[in-house]
Formats: sequence, C-alpha cells, structure tokens
Amino acid sequence: MSNVDHELVSCYREQGYSLSETLVEMLNEHYSHQTERRGCGYTQATRVIAEAVNLPRYPDEYKDLRIFQDVDSKALKQLLAQAASHGLSLNSWRNLDQNPDVLAYLASHQDDYAQALSFQVEWQKKLRQIRHLLEREESQVLADLIEDLILPKNAQDTGYIELNTLTDKPKVGSCPMAEKFFLKIAHDQVLRRGEINIFVDAEQRPVLMEKLNMGDNHSCISLQPVLINGVRLPQGSLFSVSYDPEQIANKRANKGYNGFVAPVADMPGFHFLRLTTLAISSANRRRAFSSHFEQQVQNGLYSPETTQLSQILQVAQAQ
Repeated sequence: MSNVDHELVSCYREQGYSLSETLVEMLNEHYSHQTERRGCGYTQATRVIAEAVNLPRYPDEYKDLRIFQDVDSKALKQLLAQAASHGLSLNSWRNLDQNPDVLAYLASHQDDYAQALSFQVEWQKKLRQIRHLLEREESQVLADLIEDLILPKNAQDTGYIELNTLTDKPKVGSCPMAEKFFLKIAHDQVLRRGEINIFVDAEQRPVLMEKLNMGDNHSCISLQPVLINGVRLPQGSLFSVSYDPEQIANKRANKGYNGFVAPVADMPGFHFLRLTTLAISSANRRRAFSSHFEQQVQNGLYSPETTQLSQILQVAQAQ
C-alpha cells in the first residue's frame, strides 16, 4: 500500500467527503489488489463502483451514500418527511442543489428547516466541484462516476445515449487481460473465427463494439460516453451484453469482418463491468493502472502503451 494517498482519496477527505474504507484501500494500491486476477487497486475500484452503477438510482433510497464514510442519511430522510408541512413537494433527496422549488424556499425562509435544507444543498453543490480540484485524468474520470451515483444526470442534459441496463449480470469476465482482443482489433487483427458487432446510435455512429470467438464472448467496449442509471461512463468502459440474435430485426452485415451493425436502442441491455486501460489516455495509462498495465506489457498484449481508442472506433466506422 502506497505511503502517499491517491489524489482522489486526499482530495475527497480534504473537502469533507471521506471515501469508503474499501475504496481508500483500493485507490491506495494495497498489495491484495495487485494480483493476477484483480490487476490493480484502481481497476478494482472501478469494478466496485460498477456494482453500484448497474443498480437504479432510486429517489428515496440512500444506499449510494455508502460510497462515503460518515454520511448520515437520517437528516435527509427527515428533510423529505417534513417537506410537505413546509409547503414543499420533494420526492427525492438527489439534486436538491438544482431544484428550483428548493432554491426558491431558501431565498425566502430562514427557519430551522431552511437551515437543514441549506446544509444539504451546499453539500451537494460542493460535491460537484471536486472534479475541478483534481489534476490527474484518472482521478477526474472516477470523480464523475462518484458524483453521478449521488447526483444522477439525464440524457437530455448530457446529450449522452442512455443504455438499457441488464439486472442480471451475464457470465462475462472482467480480468486484467480482457483488453487483449480489443487491442488486437485496434490494429485490424481480428481472428479468422472472430466476429465483431457494432451497436450504433440514430445517426449511425458507433456506440459500442462487441466481440465474439475472441476471449470471452459478449464483452463490449464503449466508443463514446454513455449513461447508465444516470451515471456518465467514459468511452473505453467494459460492458457485457445478452440478447437473442434472432430477435434483432434491424441488423445488417459488416462490410469487412464477420458480424453485424445494429441499433443500440434495440438491445435489451448492457452490464457495466469496469473501466478498461483504454479509458485513460496513453500518456497517463501506466500511472493510472500501475500493476494492471505492467501485467499487460509482460503478457505481450498488443501495444497497450500506445494504442488509442480512436483506432477501435475507426475499425467500427469502416463496417
């Protein structure tokens, strides 16, 4: 375990939002996470966050707050319970800092209820600012995920495609070598038996690429940022997918490789597994993924240091 806290750990702590002990241990790269199966603590942290991302953001549930230590959900429950008696209609504790009714109430009241409400509004407002205090790319990427677990976004405001979510996790692995065939695909090296399927948006832009007969079947990599359950996920995220090919009516054959192109909207759902090393730019990849990245190099994966996600996107566009 590093003697120096990960930037994310120290920044959240300094701002009064200590991350859960589990995440702190992972981000500080405790040796128990630097294994052949886990890769590194940073990778493992993205797996743990993924478990929460795959669940819906319910307006009246407080489980997501467990990502922090010492956050008291009782005060939030009381706020919601007392809202109606103060003439406020609050159906959720989330995004209070952007709720026009809440802001109007605070502008015209100074009672105890307004004070309690103001505390939560400031807490949420400050949470949105943490990303801007971080210098490292890999820290900013995770800060977005953490923020959205608490303060979910929507497709309208972000312009991102919202993916349907699979409630049951398909049997697709997320081991540190999951990038192996995506790195090969980036260099136009698709196995003879291999297939790639491209899921596109309404403008025919690739959203995800799925691979078959190359390592684990039905693993996908995102080629543009997407939303799942209100959480923004960067391009280079690893997903699993499950569907019946017979029920995909609007598909057409690829131009170059075996496989098809189909609308992402026709897919029953995706399950977020973790971030791939390609989610972080090549300049910062080694630092972000430490032992996971070294493992890829030692195992002779195809150019993990220099491969860009844009190369996979080009292969997808060519289909």
